[in-house]
Amino acid sequence: MSSPSTEFQNLIPHVTIMSSTWLGTPSIWGPSESVKMILLTICLTGVQLVWGIEMAYFTPYLLSLGLTKSRMSLVWNVGPISGMICQPVVGVIADRSLSRWGRRRPTIIIGSLSVVVALLVLGWAREIVGVFIPSGDAATTITIILAVFMIYVVDFAINAVQACCRALIVDTLPVAQQQHGSAWASRLIAVGNIMGYFAGMVDLRGIFGNMLGDTQFKQLIVISAFSLLLCVGITCASVTERVLLTRKDTNSGVLHMFLVIWNTLFHLPRNIWAICIVLFWAWVGWFPFQVYSTTFVGEVLKRYDIGRQHEVTEPEDKVGDITRVGSMALVLFSCVSLIASVALPWVVESPSSDELHKKPVPPRGVLATFLKKIEPYKPDLSSVWVWGHISFACLMFLTLFAASVSFATFLVALSGVAWALMTWAPFSIVGEEIQRLSGDVCSRSRLNANGHYEQLAVDEDEDPDMTPNSVPPFPTSDLEAAGNSVSTNELSGVYLGILNIFSCLPQMVGSFISFVVFSILEPGKSPEFSDGDPIEAPKGGVNAIAVCLGIGGVCTLVAAHYTVKFKVNYQY
Repeated sequence: MSSPSTEFQNLIPHVTIMSSTWLGTPSIWGPSESVKMILLTICLTGVQLVWGIEMAYFTPYLLSLGLTKSRMSLVWNVGPISGMICQPVVGVIADRSLSRWGRRRPTIIIGSLSVVVALLVLGWAREIVGVFIPSGDAATTITIILAVFMIYVVDFAINAVQACCRALIVDTLPVAQQQHGSAWASRLIAVGNIMGYFAGMVDLRGIFGNMLGDTQFKQLIVISAFSLLLCVGITCASVTERVLLTRKDTNSGVLHMFLVIWNTLFHLPRNIWAICIVLFWAWVGWFPFQVYSTTFVGEVLKRYDIGRQHEVTEPEDKVGDITRVGSMALVLFSCVSLIASVALPWVVESPSSDELHKKPVPPRGVLATFLKKIEPYKPDLSSVWVWGHISFACLMFLTLFAASVSFATFLVALSGVAWALMTWAPFSIVGEEIQRLSGDVCSRSRLNANGHYEQLAVDEDEDPDMTPNSVPPFPTSDLEAAGNSVSTNELSGVYLGILNIFSCLPQMVGSFISFVVFSILEPGKSPEFSDGDPIEAPKGGVNAIAVCLGIGGVCTLVAAHYTVKFKVNYQY
């Protein structure tokens, strides 16, 4: 591999750490520690805002183009596929980059530009196709194909951006500040999540007119694209990376990584295997909620809640009117999840290795008195997770009886408590198990809104006193919120990669279940969102999305059963 010129090397001191040669020292511009952390992690706000728009609006938009629910359900296989493949591959490629701008920022910029182009094409798919093909069945089919392809581009590109944004945090911060950086990342992710759903709830056309587009969806596309570029631009301008000059080939490429994961899959420790089974069933249960919750609330409005149907006032933008109602439910869901993620660590006993979620008891005050009184009675995390599964299942069963927007919104919002546990419990428990199996090396794991896991760790060929390099990050999603420090050995990344498989594969199973349900109960176009010939929406009967949610509830009860089994058989 070629190195930069001698003149460039003389500008900044370089260090050689075993097999890798580096140029410069990572740094973050900013007048204070808090400002530096915000500038470093604000890129994840833009990423999460895009995820929020995708989760809330892409399903109704595809339905409005004329795609049937059964086929639309298969489109969402792109999420787990892109998460399982794209992020590890991009992580390995970025790890080996010799760009003078660093290993992460070039990929972040290129990926963000790809997301923006795909979003804009998606929003104006009808108009683009209309330039070349007159309106008709052929134009409709090509529009759907173009829109679906752009969603695939968005998913793969945003996964690449997310992987490098998280890796940039690990690359830039010293070991002692990794927890601090994780906490700030969680906060900024939560901000992006709420911003995305809140933007979907607001009547943007009432604010901007047709300046950003003639529909709510188009305006959301423009806002999310601009926000992503702004957030990643701030981070990339504020952070200076080390430059990788040379790296010895250690046979740690993509193929090697997947081979190690595949071989380890059949020799997992008993307790980690038990958690994988729990996650499999839990994610089958959560998949329909993640993809269809906005559409579900919108359909309740159009089909059953006669008293609020007057809120849909603009027939030319049915998607915008209906999904604003659904977005309100997701705003409340995000707020409940955020509050629960902050409050639960006070009253739940987390594993000893989960330092990030441990809350110090205040020295005095009402809160201190309360916490001291409940200290002997605090339940362990796995027990609370069981009740999280059960509560979510009950809420999903109740969706079958939702006949008002208020009740449907209540069910979606209250699910935030179970989601907070879903983003915390598995990582703490697995982190404790990995620590029990091995020695200590600083590492990271976390989940994002689309439901994928990621491992961030110190590179083995670096001096631990230097700023850590990152191993290829495994996928993360939506979310929001939780980070966790664990103690691990060199297999920790492999274990977390396997956890990622057990979060992606069940989403494909959930997609297939939805396909079967929609094919039987609602095989045609969705009357609530169709923009063509008017189709009368059913005023009663079973809602197919509610059936999918109910089946998800059953799967979550299976997850609760295996969580109890894990708790009973857990051996230290």
